[in-house]
Amino acid sequence: MTSFFLQILRFSTVFLVFSVVSRAENVFCTYYREENEITCGTVTCPTHIPPNADLEKDGLDVKLPPGWYRIGTMTIRHDKGWLNLYRRRAIGHGYWDFYTNIPERNCAGTFGLHAGDNISGSVAVKSKECFDKLIYQIEKKSTIEKIDVYQCRKCIFHSCWLGNRLLPRARDYYTNLRSL
Repeated sequence: MTSFFLQILRFSTVFLVFSVVSRAENVFCTYYREENEITCGTVTCPTHIPPNADLEKDGLDVKLPPGWYRIGTMTIRHDKGWLNLYRRRAIGHGYWDFYTNIPERNCAGTFGLHAGDNISGSVAVKSKECFDKLIYQIEKKSTIEKIDVYQCRKCIFHSCWLGNRLLPRARDYYTNLRSL
């Protein structure tokens, strides 16, 4: 009788370890600025060269800035879908909210991952079909977690003149994105 319980205990332990390990392996995404590609897991998609790319010779960077981001959940408005990108703060902990201007990035903000419209500062995947494959990789192979996000009250000359605040509601995110 005790060997039966030991077998059940072993099976339960193996199952628990397998489920924890399988849930811990989130898909990781990388945006390659020079190659104009994004890779999430096993899927690689070409991206648009942002409009106004000729401004780079004047020292203005129109691509998604290098750094670490969290990829938020899908947002849909007016039949268009995108994923918010939350940039890691340079000082302190937490991330900047999608809708705030980021002082470390020349007061730019609203970075996103989407298909279709070619917008400066965002990662625009050329093909809707490839974007859907990325979404599948991100949504099906990642777990949803929460992060604290901050808002810059008034971004002027690379600083928050009226301070910044922790927003009262944490944001959901899937996984990490690194922009190189």
